[in-house]
Amino acid sequence: MISIEERQFGAVSTLIVTPGGQEQTLLPTVFVYHGWTHRKESELMLANFLAKAGFRVVLPDAKYHGKRHGSQMFSELMFEFWQIVMQSVDEFGPLAAALQAEGLVDPERLGVTGTSMGGITTDAILARYPNVKVGVDKIGSPMPVAFAKWQTSQLPQSIQERYQDQIETTLADLAEYDLALNAERLAGRPLHFYHGTADPMVPYQFTADFITQITEDETPATKQVTLTTENNGQHKVSDEAQLDTVTFMQAHLK
Repeated sequence: MISIEERQFGAVSTLIVTPGGQEQTLLPTVFVYHGWTHRKESELMLANFLAKAGFRVVLPDAKYHGKRHGSQMFSELMFEFWQIVMQSVDEFGPLAAALQAEGLVDPERLGVTGTSMGGITTDAILARYPNVKVGVDKIGSPMPVAFAKWQTSQLPQSIQERYQDQIETTLADLAEYDLALNAERLAGRPLHFYHGTADPMVPYQFTADFITQITEDETPATKQVTLTTENNGQHKVSDEAQLDTVTFMQAHLK
């Protein structure tokens, strides 16, 4: 049995999934972040697996997603993508602190994982918050600056020129969240990547390049970074990868 509770923390709508009967117990906690155009409920299968393994699971809606979605079309929000990621990172700290103050989140056993945009958010949270012990990025990117430049290159030249100032500002802001530029911030924490080599949405190359970078310049800070590669895998996460996420969290948070 598991318990699912919907709670609101300021602007952030969340689901909190807990092993049945342990709703008020201090537990190791995993924050789970969904992908672009999805919502917190899309990660309930993983949350179910994690809760059955003894974790409290916190699933927030990102800005403009789920209960936070207004009348906007997602096609109108493309230029908000990176602001949404950075806002999720900003919101993580107060959200974790609020649950810790209630005696629900063990600050010594705190993990984060996510899919696609949620994987990008996972890496950015690790770059920002040293108290997070472990992360799993599924089909995301630890190199947001390089990925954002690639996204920009796919736009018509006229659009690039029109939004040049905004693009440059965003790239400068993203440097703070980029693990390739701040690899030392991992500080030896376990981080696992899962990515398919044929992903057309978030190219595998950025994850592969990061792994190559830290392998060629190996330091104690990055010694626990690992990668599972799915040959010819698309922009999709298998059930096996979700179960492996649970196993990874058990190994490093229990």
